[in-house]
Amino acid sequence: MKPRSPKKTKSSIKSKTKEKEDSLLPFQPLPLFFPHPRFLNRKSKSFFLFLNILILLQCSSLQEKPKEVYYNNSVTTEAVVQTKIEELQNSGIESLSYMYLLGDGKVQSGILGGKRRDSIQRFKIGSITKLFTGIALLQLQEKGKLKLDDPVSKFLPEIKEMQKTKPDLREITIRDILTHQSGLPSDLASGFFLSPETSDADILESFRSLPKKLGGMERKEPNKTHSYSNFGFGLLGTVIERTSGMRIETYFQKEIFARAGMKHSTLLEFHEGSELVQGYQGIFWKTKTSRPLIRDLTAGSLSTTGEDMGLFMKSFFLSKKGEGLLSRESFAEFHRTQKGPTSNFQMKLGLPVLLQEMVGDGKTVWLSGHSGSLPPYFADLVYDPETETASFLAGNTLGLATAAIKPTNKEILDIIYEYKTGSAMEFPPLSERKKQNGLDGFEGLYVSPFGIHEVKPGNPPKIEMMGFDFDLVERDNRFGTNLRLFFGLLPIKDKTLDSLRVEFETWEGERIFTLYSTEAPKGSWGFGLFFQPDHKLPDLSYFTTYHTKDPYSLIPRVELIKDKRGFPVTIVTYSLGGMENTVTLPCTMESSTTLRILGYGRNLGEKIELKTVDGKPRLVYSGIEFLGD
Repeated sequence: MKPRSPKKTKSSIKSKTKEKEDSLLPFQPLPLFFPHPRFLNRKSKSFFLFLNILILLQCSSLQEKPKEVYYNNSVTTEAVVQTKIEELQNSGIESLSYMYLLGDGKVQSGILGGKRRDSIQRFKIGSITKLFTGIALLQLQEKGKLKLDDPVSKFLPEIKEMQKTKPDLREITIRDILTHQSGLPSDLASGFFLSPETSDADILESFRSLPKKLGGMERKEPNKTHSYSNFGFGLLGTVIERTSGMRIETYFQKEIFARAGMKHSTLLEFHEGSELVQGYQGIFWKTKTSRPLIRDLTAGSLSTTGEDMGLFMKSFFLSKKGEGLLSRESFAEFHRTQKGPTSNFQMKLGLPVLLQEMVGDGKTVWLSGHSGSLPPYFADLVYDPETETASFLAGNTLGLATAAIKPTNKEILDIIYEYKTGSAMEFPPLSERKKQNGLDGFEGLYVSPFGIHEVKPGNPPKIEMMGFDFDLVERDNRFGTNLRLFFGLLPIKDKTLDSLRVEFETWEGERIFTLYSTEAPKGSWGFGLFFQPDHKLPDLSYFTTYHTKDPYSLIPRVELIKDKRGFPVTIVTYSLGGMENTVTLPCTMESSTTLRILGYGRNLGEKIELKTVDGKPRLVYSGIEFLGD
């Protein structure tokens, strides 16, 4: 079938003459791509999850470096960038919004594809919303309304009602939440997704109900580990409302959107003069999806256009002169490496951008950015504050092509950076390690945000990930992986995959392993924690599958089973935009009716409660009461 030619709107046709608009990583919700669930068993779903992580890791370096000379050549640069955007949209994305800045203050933006020509169409940008939330809090700090190191309880006294996993936990600060190290739950799944028919007024009511739910929740130790938290950023929206005296949409419109000249952006669903672009899913045939509505507005609900994103970045960069959205000092603080938990290792965070270390002309370049996934929408923003270059891509179709948005966006910024500086950006080499990492004492079971792993002795030793065994071979005084996928039928020899490294070490007295590469800093995927199975089991009546009655639930079902090795595990199913993903996590018994999920990181360490009502089992997790079969 011949590829469909990209269809350009008026804004894309005029993009070379008009000024227009703007755009991590593994710690945030990744775009995950699967065939239809009915064609997959649990193992194959897990395999596709892991394969997609590898795709995101490797795609940006699979192609050879272009031979074109970009330095000060705007014609060649723009032509190549435009071609890459068009190829991405043609690969299976129904509509693609884009923006890039060449470092000259002019915004190039547009939209490709789509069927509407009579309206301005917005794309949801998911967790990129968090950058706007961080800017709002820094603005309020500048006005003396708050300080980032203030305890959150000063503005949210409800947080004092939370249960604590330890008796003497220090207070949570605003900065803790901005850097995802607060110890708050990663998500409150109960009520996270709302009915597509929910009105803006009801969305706001649901958003403002978040603090009321704190009394029945539990918090862990702050600054212990990184755990990406949409729930925390939802709470920060209430802090903004209470300290500014404005409603959240009013604040964003007045203090961010209007000041940047953005006319078609909103946290809500409806905005005069523009409409939300229709979402689609599918690989070969595209099916319309219902619009995803979330309660946690300031965590991921913002929708915008490419032009508006360019105006946002242009105004944001003016902050370096004290003339933009922030003061000089706040702009520097936004991009300053924040002190994080020791378990972050090489991962660096700003407020709340991910900072990625690159090398250009022998000098360190710190790129900033964030991705946003709210299926079927996916968006990616990456920029260099020093050269004031940026690239932003947003798509509206859940499918295999969406996996290429993030690496394509990075490719585009690489080209723009070379145009601006004459230097090519490269990933820094892996840090030197003088002694080979040993496996003595590290064989056994581990848990990470990706599930259960087992390190097995042998020649070579193996590590189980997503239900598949991968060889561990010695490389660079570490372990590397010989990846043979599809049960050994397909050997993978790509140099980027070959750079994947596994390290075993002791962290705070506990045995762990980490995964990383030249392109993914150590700590960005969390870590696997060694655990000894607890063979205590709840009453057999609780081993069943549990469902929620909520048709829009983020977690539609949870299964409690006995692992083949004899300990209890919970299988949590996440539903995102018609796509399902499961993760299997080990548990330990805290009482006859209470389980604790093991591990550190996103959605780990959470409590599960069991009870019986009218003779039937029920399970309570993440604020949802599930009914047993």
